[in-house]
Amino acid sequence: MKTATTFGASKIDKKSPYYKEGIELGKLLAKKGYRVKCGGYGGLMEAVSKGVYEAGGECIGVGLEYFDALRPKNPYLSKKILAKDLYERLRLLIEGSELFIAQYGSIGTLNEIFMVLALKYGGIKPNIRIILLGDIYKKMAGCEFLDENFRKNVEICSNLKELEDKI
Repeated sequence: MKTATTFGASKIDKKSPYYKEGIELGKLLAKKGYRVKCGGYGGLMEAVSKGVYEAGGECIGVGLEYFDALRPKNPYLSKKILAKDLYERLRLLIEGSELFIAQYGSIGTLNEIFMVLALKYGGIKPNIRIILLGDIYKKMAGCEFLDENFRKNVEICSNLKELEDKI
């Protein structure tokens, strides 16, 4: 089975367009035959897993023992795995996935993007696909700090329609 991992903000209002986009992203991935992995908590992780759930797919949440008592439960997960630390959590989110999609996020999302990018760029996982969803990533790609290797190793889609045509 194909597996996709999604990354995105943990603190997004349910009325936000990003949350609605997350639900549609989850539905799209499930309909395209992907098992989905996400961080397993609220915000965009919940939105994506809700979309997967509504489409009849499988969504695995990879949480963190430390966070688990502090964060709200996600009722849309098919399965939840708890990692002992952030390193193990990120490893579990990455292992077995060939597609990584990042929505709007903050420092955690950037950390996840750069980790999978380092694995692809470094030749450890050369065949993975990294898709950044949203025009904010077009702005980021234009940053002088990020060289041509960044732009060569990620795909940027402005919206879900554009993404749907690529997966």
